Amino acid sequence: MAIEEVCRIFQEYLWESIPHRLIAISKMEVVEQQCVKELYMPSIKAVTERDIEQHTFYPNQRRDEVIRNIVKGIVKYAVLSHRWCREGEVTLQEMTSGGTKLGKPSSRHKLANFCQRAAEYGCGFAWADTCCIDRSNPSPEELDKAMPRMFRWYRNAHVCIVHLAESSTLDDFLRDSWFLQIWTLQELLAPVRVKFYGRTWSPIHNTRADNDKADQRLLAALSTGTGIPVQDIRCYWAGTERVREKLMWASRRTSRQVEDGAYSLLALFDVHMHVEYGIGDEAFCRLMEVLLQRSQECDILAWAGIASTKYAFLPPSAQGYSAQCLDPSYNHSHDHYRLRGDQDMIVIDGRLRVKLLMVELHEATFGDGIPFLQDGYHACALFPKGLPSNVTINHVSIVSSNKTPWRPSRLALGVVDYGWTSDNERGLMEKGRTHFCLLFGVDDTQTSWQKLMTDKVVTIKTEDSIGQGLETILI
Repeated sequence: MAIEEVCRIFQEYLWESIPHRLIAISKMEVVEQQCVKELYMPSIKAVTERDIEQHTFYPNQRRDEVIRNIVKGIVKYAVLSHRWCREGEVTLQEMTSGGTKLGKPSSRHKLANFCQRAAEYGCGFAWADTCCIDRSNPSPEELDKAMPRMFRWYRNAHVCIVHLAESSTLDDFLRDSWFLQIWTLQELLAPVRVKFYGRTWSPIHNTRADNDKADQRLLAALSTGTGIPVQDIRCYWAGTERVREKLMWASRRTSRQVEDGAYSLLALFDVHMHVEYGIGDEAFCRLMEVLLQRSQECDILAWAGIASTKYAFLPPSAQGYSAQCLDPSYNHSHDHYRLRGDQDMIVIDGRLRVKLLMVELHEATFGDGIPFLQDGYHACALFPKGLPSNVTINHVSIVSSNKTPWRPSRLALGVVDYGWTSDNERGLMEKGRTHFCLLFGVDDTQTSWQKLMTDKVVTIKTEDSIGQGLETILI
């Protein structure tokens, strides 16, 4: 007799944890979950109490967790990670039209090879984003459900098969444009088991290994090429911790549509928001507003370049968090765990309210002559003066989308990641530590500090500890 609890967890698993459409490999047809349910239900009903006992590996292991692992071992499917062919891919409509027309030859060849490799892994089903999502007229409901769940779909897959169409060996695979696409970031991090195949569908490395994430040499190459620590590649957990570091990983990648720069990251941070196209960089701003509220990590403000059109305190994309924006003296990965600053910063009416440790630059000047072009923007060098002899800041330029950058009459630095003191209204610049700052200006017509945009994150270092009062700033 079937165990009711096993059947219930099986049905929950189908609905919550795997794609709602899959390719039945034996028929090369796209099927709905009902077909998957009917195929595997006999195996699910055959699960016994003895099976549950044998799959319990440590004391006090939750019974539902054990059953879920059994279900996952029965329901095997593979997922495809790839770059789309320029001439188009096999669509859902083509797969459901009786198989008479299946896209261009290159896309048919890729789909057939993917399903063949999936079958070699013992999978009866496969999922490809090209033909398992309706892209002819995608409904907001379908996109809203699919995008935040894709991480889970890749995580629960028996194997993720990566096709690198421009590579053939371990020596050249990091030059493949697959590593430049934003959507492939979660496709690298989410799966437990990954196998890389080259342009001819031969394994990139170690033909005998079934999981490239278990290969130390390949892991080291992936870490070097992507800037992602080996541990995160091997076993990544979604969440709103280390936000800036994850955005730096994303800054190396691009998307065809501006909004995908945000939507591709939803699952990595385990957040959900409405998917809407046609809103440009506002999508990224919406994501960042959620992350600011949830993480309260002040190094989210450690970005450089031109600000978004919506918020002066946020960049328009993850490119503002690139490694090139950081001074070598600022160790972002090490200093992240020493972050202090304002843990209660909040967005009010489109402005960020944050407490900063303000350091005024009494004699700062700008570079002489005509502003120069830098990365497509107008810029002028900043020469800080008036600082105490034991305080230094890095060399930065002020950037602007205007031909003539604003040159305020007064300048100040707002130290963001200051240390805490026993007085909530005072902060501390710690001896020998590099802190990061925001640059502010004001002229004779203004009464409050205005944030300036810089080509790099501004950093400050003091040879002696300096404590002083905090100032609440609206950005």
